[in-house]
Amino acid sequence: MAKTRTDGKNPKPEPEPAPPSGYTVLARRYRPQAFGALVGQEATAKALANAIRSNRVGHAYLFTGPRGVGKTSTARLFARALNCENGPTPEPCGACGPCRDITAGEEVDVIEIDAASHTGVDNIRELRANAGYLPARCRFKIYIIDEVHMLSGSSFNALLKTLEEPPAHVKFIFATTEYHKIPATVLSRCQRFDFRAIGAGTIASLLADIVAKEGREAEPAALALVARQAAGSMRDAQSLLDQALAFTTGTLTAQAVHDLLGSGNDTLVAGLASAALSEKPDEVLRLLDTPEGMAVNPAQLLEQMASWWRDMMVVLAAGDSGPELDVTPRYRDTLVASAKGRDLESVMAGLEVLDHAIGRLRNTAHPRLVVELALVRLSRLGNVVGVAQLAQSLAQQRASAPAQAAPVPRPSLAPRPPAPEPPPKKAPAGDRAVPPEPPADATPAAPAGPRPAREVWPEVITALGPMLGGRAAAASLVVRGPAAVALVFPPSARAAFEYLQGSAPRLAKIVETLSQLTGSSHAVNLELEHGPAAATPENPKPEEPRANPMARRLAKERAEEIPLVMRAMEVLKATVVQADEDFAKPPEPGSP
Repeated sequence: MAKTRTDGKNPKPEPEPAPPSGYTVLARRYRPQAFGALVGQEATAKALANAIRSNRVGHAYLFTGPRGVGKTSTARLFARALNCENGPTPEPCGACGPCRDITAGEEVDVIEIDAASHTGVDNIRELRANAGYLPARCRFKIYIIDEVHMLSGSSFNALLKTLEEPPAHVKFIFATTEYHKIPATVLSRCQRFDFRAIGAGTIASLLADIVAKEGREAEPAALALVARQAAGSMRDAQSLLDQALAFTTGTLTAQAVHDLLGSGNDTLVAGLASAALSEKPDEVLRLLDTPEGMAVNPAQLLEQMASWWRDMMVVLAAGDSGPELDVTPRYRDTLVASAKGRDLESVMAGLEVLDHAIGRLRNTAHPRLVVELALVRLSRLGNVVGVAQLAQSLAQQRASAPAQAAPVPRPSLAPRPPAPEPPPKKAPAGDRAVPPEPPADATPAAPAGPRPAREVWPEVITALGPMLGGRAAAASLVVRGPAAVALVFPPSARAAFEYLQGSAPRLAKIVETLSQLTGSSHAVNLELEHGPAAATPENPKPEEPRANPMARRLAKERAEEIPLVMRAMEVLKATVVQADEDFAKPPEPGSP
């Protein structure tokens, strides 16, 4: 705001000191200027340099990869190498006119296009028309199209012919983060180079060089935090470092980076991890209520906890020779010791809990509640039994049981107790008392042995229920051996055969029920009989009666009015799809 004089009749504004100008952010000032300076992309740099040396430079290149890993910087460097006055050379001088102008983005023969703002066909038509003209002073006219996947389908089609057979003086360099959105016809006309995310150690080392060149000091732990936060993007790391250096005036410390990011310090994260692994949910909630825990960003805290659990998974799965750990050196021994006392399955279960909570944070209005729920759940994972462990325990119990042990009757399979007999009548006075004859079955019977499978098959169908038993009833039980039976389905029951064959639990249910009712284990196989011969002109297949839509609709309405069906629809949230024409049909007059 301008200042004004107050001592005169006509106050005049006094201009404020001009703000410092000419500052260029670190991400622009420290762009790589040689192929050897492309950190993390050594394979791509070597391939492009060798192509220039061997005079095998293509006419179209596609650079793909995540953001901030050097795609556009490599495109500019490649353009300098091709148009340098001493080239084409893999080591451009950087001092000639084309090198300086390309670096500054002012070379008229190197056209950089933002595809997001040039998506129309008219823009591509203009590009094609200008491509026919020779370059003004450079050796090649180079088009660098950033985020090329933003072009429309019509624009891609308009570019195909020029892209396949461009003039000899034209080169295309495309850059994109989403190559899967580019048509295959364009991909097939380009040489594709995949740029990889850069490791945190490599980023931290480069950041240390930048800090030294800027005349500042920074703790290694602070640079490591910035590198991990960048998630493989060098541009993000440089931007965050620029912000952190402006945040503090002295030495850049790890605590300053934590304050800037809103993340928890290493002591808080290690304490929360120790409390969760020790199954102390009260300690977890206490740490979250401390000033450090209240000030932390929920998303950052969950990311840090997920990083801790990821490091434990790496230690258990790959040992000390595994991938690089994200934990700081101060707590590395603590993390390794806590991982050694755990099993890999429980650590992976905790990692899934944290991953699910991170996803929920994007769509919740109560992030604090999500964090507390996730961390308390981590502290209770010791009481959770995995599905695989439960199945193994049940299998061991079944294997340790006697082979011929009597089956434990289920409530649904237990026979009803016989009705009590009426007490005997008293004899009249004066008559001779005659003792009642013992019933025929009063003699203690020997324990019954295994029952034949064919005999108990109707009971098996009843015990299986209407859904599974109805399918099994369509088959005939055939005894194949002392402990082996087969369910043979006729061709007309192919649907029932496929219903049972497509599910191992259903077949296991039949085997279990049959073994319980027979008293011995049986192996059950499913078989389908061969159908009748195909219909021929001499023996035409009889025409099936055509369904009556009106009758089907009336049957469906009658079915929906049955109380039992209505209750099933309410409980199962289901609807009646189809009913047979004679379902719940009222009897005709005169029928019995």
